[in-house]
Amino acid sequence: GSIRIRCHHFLFVTLRCTDIRRLYDVFATVKHLACVGFLEQLYAFDYRPDTANDAKAVEYDAHAEFRRMGVGVAGGVGQHWRVSEINREFQLCATYPPVLAVPARISDTTLTYAARYRSKARLPVLSYLHSNGASMTRSSQPMVGLKQARSVQDEKLVEAIVATSEPTGMVPRFRNERNNIIIDARPTTNAVVNRAIGAGSENMDHYRQCRKVYLGIDNIHVMRDALNRLADAAVDAADVSATASDLGNAEPAGMMARIQSSRSSWLSHLQNILVGVKTIVEAIDAGHHVLVHCSDGWDRTAQLTSLAQLCLDPYYRTIEGFAVLVEKEWVSFGHQFTLRNGHLGHPDRFTVVRAGRKRVPEHSEDIEDIDRDVGETESADDGPQTGSSIFGRFATRAFRGVQSRISSAIQTASDNLDDIDYTDPFFAEYPELHPDYVRPVDPSTGTSAQQKRGFRLGRTKHDRETSPVFQQFLDCVYQLWVQHPTMFEFNERFLLDLFYHGHAAQFGTFLGNNMQERTAIQMQERTQRVWSVVGHDPQLYRNAVYQGDEAKREQRVILPEPRFVQYWSAMFSCHDPAFAKCTEPATRDELTTETDPNDPTVRTDPDELTVKPTNLTDSDLALSSNVWSLDA
Repeated sequence: GSIRIRCHHFLFVTLRCTDIRRLYDVFATVKHLACVGFLEQLYAFDYRPDTANDAKAVEYDAHAEFRRMGVGVAGGVGQHWRVSEINREFQLCATYPPVLAVPARISDTTLTYAARYRSKARLPVLSYLHSNGASMTRSSQPMVGLKQARSVQDEKLVEAIVATSEPTGMVPRFRNERNNIIIDARPTTNAVVNRAIGAGSENMDHYRQCRKVYLGIDNIHVMRDALNRLADAAVDAADVSATASDLGNAEPAGMMARIQSSRSSWLSHLQNILVGVKTIVEAIDAGHHVLVHCSDGWDRTAQLTSLAQLCLDPYYRTIEGFAVLVEKEWVSFGHQFTLRNGHLGHPDRFTVVRAGRKRVPEHSEDIEDIDRDVGETESADDGPQTGSSIFGRFATRAFRGVQSRISSAIQTASDNLDDIDYTDPFFAEYPELHPDYVRPVDPSTGTSAQQKRGFRLGRTKHDRETSPVFQQFLDCVYQLWVQHPTMFEFNERFLLDLFYHGHAAQFGTFLGNNMQERTAIQMQERTQRVWSVVGHDPQLYRNAVYQGDEAKREQRVILPEPRFVQYWSAMFSCHDPAFAKCTEPATRDELTTETDPNDPTVRTDPDELTVKPTNLTDSDLALSSNVWSLDA
């Protein structure tokens, strides 16, 4: 028999053993150690590095960061902003940090009433203040509902945000230009559907000086499904390659063909995010204010605000600044790392199957997914919005879900025809490991669940909140790093290590769902920060071609190029040259300049770079067919 282990960081391991009883013992041990019930049981609470590392760790100070941006400085661009500690005890918003920056002319009482109008009380607060006085704020969706509810306090708060760049701190009465933007990261249909549950999007008749832009970024279930398809292609290709090797077949497996046929749309999702980032950066650089939100404001919103700041401010492109950016936009503003990365584990991820059973594909297109929003546990976002009729799309997805269930039922019936004896006494001792084991009825729900085959991210209801949100953010940072190689102090190794530690649970930085939860278990006092690794050996993560002060002086603001994206081969543990033809990054000028096609040091051919125009799908990429090697 064998045990197949599939890791979040794309490491796939198969353990084979002729002694089936010993194999089951290993399986039960791994399952017991991996499925923990509390964060305190994770390795981060026992990890104790050398004390010399702790002194070099980057510490995030909200007050210091606001001062750096100029908040509250008399005569500066932030003179009409102030720092509020109304959320010191997390009474205003449980998922916001204790220290917030808000317009100076808005009182704490007004903030209290404005918070009631936003989902999870995540009212508009300052995320970034640019050197020209333009601001980027973030929030959650407004609670508009079917009755088109409004909040005067929320409208006054947004108006005050727009007025902070005016000399007097007030918007001129007769100014009618709508240059400022309210960014709704969701597809338009999703925002409209959310009205049925009392949420929705702003009625722009009540928000002066602003216009609304929908970005059409899909929800966490769609992103999780895209990653699952990509990983499935990798596993299948690796299995084919291993089988061919065992048979002495030198012909490599068609990894690229499998990636194309998987229709993961991973690159398309990255492009949508970068298009939104470009919209935000151009608006703020032109002196306009931008308010960003999705549904609950802790997934897509965090991606957009952090990537936009990375483009706008060269400080965040340094190693120290990037650490501050992650602590500010992701950790303190309540990205749900525990839920999204699945740190606690769950027994449903560990299953036993018959050796001859075929895999029935499972994707998040099932009907149970259509009423779930991206990362928001009570929202009504659904999957990709590509058709013209919402009811037509719902019907299509419902049909796919029924079709999937029929296929699963047929496969199960076929498996039950196998005349196999499972009377081994071992199963009397470990009944939950029996291939046909059915869980007892859950008293709280009155339902039982049949064990299914294999672990796939988000396969069970417990895992339905998992999604590669932070991983997508790092992938987008990598795309910017490739497009602007001299503008970043850190190198690719820095991003790869952050991706690894996001799942390794060795440090407390990426544990917990919000600041209130981390404070309750004393996360900062009891665990180490991931930035201590960087401080221990900063040269390991330093970019050799970084221009430093010259980059800050000559090109303060950079723009993403959504058309120029590629698979991040190192993150997927892939060393196939067809994924990334060159290990050194190239700027956009280098990608488009006429050069000698025979020169191997210059990347000019789009096919060589796996460049993907916006109007193409992943399957349209002209990639060669090679073996994708996986390593640890």
